[in-house]
Amino acid sequence: MIKHQLVDVFTPTSTAKVTFVDRLKEDVNIRLVRALELPGNQVVIYGHSGSGKSTLLENVLYRTYEKQVNTNCMKGMTFEEVILDAFDQLQEFYVSEVTNDKKTKVDIKAKADYLAIQAQIGAVYENVDGQKQVRMLPPQLTPQNLGRLLGQSGYCWVLEDFHKIEGEEKDKLAQMMKVFVNLSLKHKDLKIVALGAVNTARQVVKSDKEMRKRVSEIHVDLMEPEEIKEIINKGCKALNIKIDDVLQNDIVRHSNGLASICHKICYLMCSSAFITETLDNTLEFNIEDLHKALSEYVKDEEDTLRNAFDSALKVEKVEPTLRVLVAQEPNGAHIEDLYQYAKDNNIKVSKKKLKEDLESLVKEEFGELVKLEDNSQKYSFIDPFYRSFAMAYFEEKDNRVKRNRPNDKELIELLNKAMRIVKVSYSFEELNME
Repeated sequence: MIKHQLVDVFTPTSTAKVTFVDRLKEDVNIRLVRALELPGNQVVIYGHSGSGKSTLLENVLYRTYEKQVNTNCMKGMTFEEVILDAFDQLQEFYVSEVTNDKKTKVDIKAKADYLAIQAQIGAVYENVDGQKQVRMLPPQLTPQNLGRLLGQSGYCWVLEDFHKIEGEEKDKLAQMMKVFVNLSLKHKDLKIVALGAVNTARQVVKSDKEMRKRVSEIHVDLMEPEEIKEIINKGCKALNIKIDDVLQNDIVRHSNGLASICHKICYLMCSSAFITETLDNTLEFNIEDLHKALSEYVKDEEDTLRNAFDSALKVEKVEPTLRVLVAQEPNGAHIEDLYQYAKDNNIKVSKKKLKEDLESLVKEEFGELVKLEDNSQKYSFIDPFYRSFAMAYFEEKDNRVKRNRPNDKELIELLNKAMRIVKVSYSFEELNME
């Protein structure tokens, strides 16, 4: 029996290898492979956070590229910082001369160009107070030159969380994709793969309409129940554990189509049972193990829950919309059904306002509390615990004197109510609330 480490089997914060699941809709895999193989074609992979975009790309990318440069985009990151990050990672190719089987060895002229640019980047600029140092982007490090260096190395460039790049900086990245398209005549493997949230592909095309026919837009759907179960089953086999159908169905329900939640719950179940690697003797989990894991999950996510609602409440007069949504079944409802519910229950919100609010709540800036299922066109809470928290939130608000926010004691009770709603028995009284 092959021994696997728990951290390599259930991976809520990294890409899955042992438990990678091919999508039931094979066209997603096929389209991605074709998009990567097509010279000059740039790729945008988008979908909800936690839906498995990075894992899908990681497990398909190796078929075309042996190596890649990964840039993790962050809010406030500039175009120049993105360029510098990619350039730095090329050091292993041009300085350490780490090559691969598919590509030619380091070109002498390209290496000289790289080293010349690297030497100039050593300069720094100090701001007025002398505390912050910013690396300068030398004139020689243009998108064209970066493209040539990437093209000669044969690396694929992956921009993760592309949607976090803002305003003009994102427009510049879209323009750089166009530059890479032109350079692909000489370097056929030169490619940018941008991973981002919903509407990321639209933002690229909006920045430069000429990119419309030069970008493959790959949408990664939320996972089907069968796919979530396959993650669980592969994990069970790898660790020599057993999770029966009843527990699997509960995990599927709480995962809500998000692979990351499934991985987190299964990881917590194993960790609570002190499982760190493949067992010699099979261990079967029970409902209490799942309840304990769910309690730990909510404990871990408590601050995220509060921050999400703080962000959601920034939408003007959003409470009626949230009250309508929280009253629906966990799998959500169509906009027409939501509006009909509001009318039937005398909740004052127009259909237009309802739609505008829901479209805002899908966005990260407003907590990314809600998701829109593309196939069914139903709106629902992206995490079932968000719905539970919302139910407890409104119950608490309706039964107390209005004030800006509950104190620590009330918040503990609020979380206890949320847990009771999902039928999990656990006390938060020992939480260290700040």
